[in-house]
Amino acid sequence: MVAARGVAILVVLGLAIALGSLASDGGPAVRSITVAAVQGGGRRGLDKEQVDPATVLAAQLRATRPLFEVSPPTTLVLWPEDVIALAGPLRGSPQGALMAEEARRLHATLVAGVTQPASATAFRNEIVVWDAHGRIVGTFEKVHRVPFGEYVPYRSFISHFANLSEVPTDAIAGHGTGLLRTPAGPLGALVSFEVFYADRSRSSVRAGAELLIVPTNTSSYATAQVPTQEVAADAVQAVETGRDVVQAAPTGYSSVVDQRGRVLQRSVLGRQDLLTATVPLRRGFTPYDHLGDLPFLVLAAVALLAAWAHQRRTARHS
Repeated sequence: MVAARGVAILVVLGLAIALGSLASDGGPAVRSITVAAVQGGGRRGLDKEQVDPATVLAAQLRATRPLFEVSPPTTLVLWPEDVIALAGPLRGSPQGALMAEEARRLHATLVAGVTQPASATAFRNEIVVWDAHGRIVGTFEKVHRVPFGEYVPYRSFISHFANLSEVPTDAIAGHGTGLLRTPAGPLGALVSFEVFYADRSRSSVRAGAELLIVPTNTSSYATAQVPTQEVAADAVQAVETGRDVVQAAPTGYSSVVDQRGRVLQRSVLGRQDLLTATVPLRRGFTPYDHLGDLPFLVLAAVALLAAWAHQRRTARHS
């Protein structure tokens, strides 16, 4: 009986490996674009309250300068999450005008993370897209927020037991698939923490995304542990969806990962860096794009039922 179970397990594993090698990886490239992931650099292990927003923005601008000399222009320029932190609305702000001018000078689609207040107790964490004419042509608001980092669940209750001054306002939860239709192509946005949620990439790919982008900010982590986990999550998302992934972080890691999960480029933590790559856009679906988590949930249920049945049989014969 034990030998039979062992053979069955080996057969299942063999089939899984064979199916994995034959599974669609997003199909052939529809076309390719040039992408730049901009990393401003700076000291790590600091909270946002400890760094002047103007310093972060200035670092991003300096790191972007080499792209002004590139000919032909880069198609897509990706900045990290929340590197533009505002005290008021983006529209009409000096930072908004600056970004519009930056996009015009780059002759490119420019994507950047923006935080702006929504009320006295809430703020928005958005990804904003400027076209080569300096016009805002798309926005996406982060859906999966970081608990106790971007918002405090049950704030009124927890405030009786803890000091919540470091998270004074709550991020508003966004909605939608994460698809951004841009002049550079249809992009699937995974904002930082969202890269750990497979449903976010799948929803954007099924809506039409041909490339995944990950604007993130892991600057408050002093070690490489969380940035390393995030690059590993990029690789998982790439394999699941059959899409290349480009990530930009203020102090790293920024990265470029192909649709088979291979890390083609990765920046140095803390350093000003500029990753440039030619990446393909794809429209094909993988089995995960089609089916999502359902097969794995069914297999988990079957395994639990089999274990329960085995335990019952063992108990009867003992």
